[in-house]
Amino acid sequence: MLEAKQLANIGFDHVLSKLEPWSPFGEEKKRRLAPYAPSEREALLAEFRNISALAEAFSRDPAAFGPLARALMQLKDIRRSLKRSRETALSDIELFEVKRFLMLAEALEAAYSALPFADKLEGINIFALPEALDILDPDGMRAQTFRLPDGASPRLAEIRRRRKAVDLALRALPAAAENGAERDRLSAERTNLAAMEENEELRLRGEMTRAFSAHAESAEELIESIGRLDHAAAKARLILALGGTVPEILPENGEKRIVFKAMVNPETAAVLGEKGRRFTPVSIELGPGSTVITGANMGGKSVAVKTLALNAFLAVCGMPVFCSFAALPLLPEIHLLSEDMEDSRGGLSSFGGEMVRFNGILASAEKEKGSLVLLDEFARGTNPHEGSALVRGAVRYFNETGDTYALITTHFDDVACLAKVHYQVMGLRNANEAALTAALSSPEAGSSPQEMLARFMDYGLFKAGSEVNPPRDALKICRALRIREDFMNKVTEY
Repeated sequence: MLEAKQLANIGFDHVLSKLEPWSPFGEEKKRRLAPYAPSEREALLAEFRNISALAEAFSRDPAAFGPLARALMQLKDIRRSLKRSRETALSDIELFEVKRFLMLAEALEAAYSALPFADKLEGINIFALPEALDILDPDGMRAQTFRLPDGASPRLAEIRRRRKAVDLALRALPAAAENGAERDRLSAERTNLAAMEENEELRLRGEMTRAFSAHAESAEELIESIGRLDHAAAKARLILALGGTVPEILPENGEKRIVFKAMVNPETAAVLGEKGRRFTPVSIELGPGSTVITGANMGGKSVAVKTLALNAFLAVCGMPVFCSFAALPLLPEIHLLSEDMEDSRGGLSSFGGEMVRFNGILASAEKEKGSLVLLDEFARGTNPHEGSALVRGAVRYFNETGDTYALITTHFDDVACLAKVHYQVMGLRNANEAALTAALSSPEAGSSPQEMLARFMDYGLFKAGSEVNPPRDALKICRALRIREDFMNKVTEY
C-alpha cells in the first residue's frame, strides 16, 4: 500500500486531521486506521452502512447527539486497569477511574438508546454494567469519588473508629511538656492503626478487584463498541464538513471497474480556496488494463492522479470519499509512482530508483490480482526516446495481464493509441488567448504569472480518441509565463 510520505503528499494526512473523534477509543481507531483486507469485505460494508446511517441522522438532527458527545468526551482509557485487574489489586485511583467509566457507561447507554437508529447500527452494542458498578460502589451513592466505606468490613470499621478516637485525643491533649510521653504513645498508636487500616484496605481492594475482574471482559467488549461508534460518527461528521460520500464497494465477482465522479482533493481545494480559486472536480473511470492521461505540464495530470490515489485509499480504509459518486472493488493494493526515487545510499540515480520501485510494483501486482497502479509521468528521468519506449511497454504490459487497474500519465506521443482508455486534461484548450495575454500582461497586484495562468487552466478530464497525442501547450505556457522573448525566438526558430 501507499507509504507514509506518499500519504502526506496526496492529502491523506489533511483529511485525517479533520477526523475528530470524541473519545480516546475513537482516537485509537483513528491512529490505527488501515486498509481492509479482501477477506474483510463484509466488515467494510457494515462500516459504510453505519456511516451512512449516522450521517443521515446528523444532517437531520445534530442536536440529538449532544448527550452522546458529552458522555464520550468524559471517558478515559481504562484498558490498562482492566488488564491489571486480572493480575493484582487495583489502587484507589484505578478503582476510581474504573468506577467513573462505569457510571459514564450508564449515561452513554441512555444517550445512545434515545437515538432512533441505534438498533440499526451493525457491530455496535452500547450497554451499562450495573453489577460491576455495584461492586465498586457498594453503598450505591454513585458519587464521583472512590473510598472504601466503613461498612466494607467490621474490621475496617473498628480500625477507623479507634483511629478517630486517637485523633480526637491528640487534638485534645494540652501542649504542656509533661504530656510528651502521652503524646508519643498516642502518635505511635495512630501510626499502628494507620498501617492496620492500609493493610485492611489493601485486602478489601483485592477482594473488590477480584470480584470486578469477572466483568473485565464485558467492559472490554463495551470499549470496542464505543470505539467503533465514535469512529463511525466522526466519519459521518466528516462527510457533512467536507462534502464526502460513502462509496459503493462492488461484489467480489461482479463488474470490474473503478468509477469516481466529480472527485475532489480536500487539501488542494483548501489551498486553492485560500487564494480565491476553486478546485476543478475530476471524473474518471478505469477498467482492468491501461488507462492513459495526457496533457501539458502544469495541466493538472499529477493532481488528478493524487486525487484518485487519495480517494481510492480512503475507500479501502472505510473512510468517506470526496466525490458525488464512487464505485470500486475492494482493492488489495494501491501503488503510486510519482516522485523522484533517488536512492543515494544505493548509488542509484533518480531514474534507477524509479525503475527499482517499478519492478517491485510489477511483482506485487502479479501477486495481488486486481490492484490499482498509478504511474505519474513514468520514465521521465531518461531521454525521451527510451522514456517513451518504457511508457509504451508499461501500457502494453498492463493491458496484457488484464487483472490490474493501471493509470499512466504522460506527455509522450504515441502512447495513448495503445491504451484501452485515453483521457486528456482540458488545460488551456478552451482558454481565450486574448484574455489570457491581457491578464498576464497586466497581472493583478500580488499575483504571480503562475497564479494568473492557473485561473485560465481547466483541470478537468475528458475522454479523447486513442489517436490523439498530448496537446502542444508548452510554448503557449512559456509565453504566458513571460519567459524571455529572445530565448523564445530561438525556440520557435528551432
